[in-house]
Amino acid sequence: MRFAVVSDIHLGDPMCSLVEKKDDGDFEINEEMYKKFVDAAGVGNDYLILLGDILDFSISQYQDTFRAARVFFTKIQESGLAREMIFVPGNHDADLWHTVEYQVNIINQITKNDPEVDPVRPFRLSVPGIIDDRTDTPYGGFTLAGVTKHREREIKYAGLFLDYITQPPTPFNFAYPNVYVVTDSGTILLTHGQYFEQYWAISGEIAMELAVEDLNVGWTLNLKDMVGLNFPLSQLACSGIGQAGPLTDIARKVQREVKDKKLDRVKKYLDRLEKKIDKLIGGSWFNPTEFISDIFLKKAKEKFLDYLKNHESSRFNEGFFYKREVMQRFLNFYSATISEINQLNNDDFINKPMQWPRRVIFGHTHRPTPWNYLKVSTRYQETPGLISVCLHNTGGWLYHSAGDKKEFFGAEVFIYETGVGFRSVGIN
Repeated sequence: MRFAVVSDIHLGDPMCSLVEKKDDGDFEINEEMYKKFVDAAGVGNDYLILLGDILDFSISQYQDTFRAARVFFTKIQESGLAREMIFVPGNHDADLWHTVEYQVNIINQITKNDPEVDPVRPFRLSVPGIIDDRTDTPYGGFTLAGVTKHREREIKYAGLFLDYITQPPTPFNFAYPNVYVVTDSGTILLTHGQYFEQYWAISGEIAMELAVEDLNVGWTLNLKDMVGLNFPLSQLACSGIGQAGPLTDIARKVQREVKDKKLDRVKKYLDRLEKKIDKLIGGSWFNPTEFISDIFLKKAKEKFLDYLKNHESSRFNEGFFYKREVMQRFLNFYSATISEINQLNNDDFINKPMQWPRRVIFGHTHRPTPWNYLKVSTRYQETPGLISVCLHNTGGWLYHSAGDKKEFFGAEVFIYETGVGFRSVGIN
């Protein structure tokens, strides 16, 4: 078995380095960057694992994103890079996971029109992918836990909407939010990593603080509960802004300016918002309620602008993960992951239990960390001791704006081969 792992291509984003938008509105491959991509990943892979943010819906319109994706995946097909895709959506393309669930659980069931045979089931918040490459397992290869395999097709899964982005179709398998690679030497966790950042995990954290005794989830979250509690904000930011018509262009400009610490536009909008709220409250200047609200609004605006000015984004941030709150957020996610692994082991889903992962490959931050970087990144407390975990990052394929120039911070393509194990190739 041989597969490659990449993430954060952001097809549709104007800063994508692999597929660029031409002046006439069409998209084309950046041949120089694509050659680096193929040289690193190799050809003839069994799988190409797409570890999130491959498509960008959050600031790009659907039509641009899918047109760019068609160009990219057609090129991959022509290159013979991989036989199948394993897609693990990230925060920018989480809509793909939602669409998979709608198609499988609603559209297909309606089309069959036989609710007695195929009843509509609850939304699946987590479907783990497992690649078992141990020498003594009868369940070798790729498996989607709890998903029925095709009986009369060579391809075990796939067959959904995204397959037809190329002609002939390309098999796309979907797992969320984790893929486990199980080898004789241990388990490696593959995930996008959005739940390590505050925004994508905050609704779950707040819910646990405010209503833990009423949520019926226990005092620590399992992976399904964690995904579910954070679903609302993830849905909003995944595609809501990107499909907001004229608001999309403004949001894109604001996003770029905030990252460059240019806050004049944001301040203008906040000033107008302050006046609007002040008008809604009404009253005269000597009204105590309005006086207090004016002070509150002014302070809130100042605080927000100060936050934007000093906030360090996770993207391109080399020190992001080593912040205390980020490490704690990772440990929460790791704990939820262990609960999923334990459940898979208890259900005898595979004949030999998986070990807990000691290495994690993720993306999201666009800061590559190669496979041979063996520094212990964090430790998970478990009786009777500590579990050391090494983190590796796939980097990203976006240019970074630096004034009028564009910089490329690098990507890391991870490759696995039976009998050899993992390695990675850096792209600069």
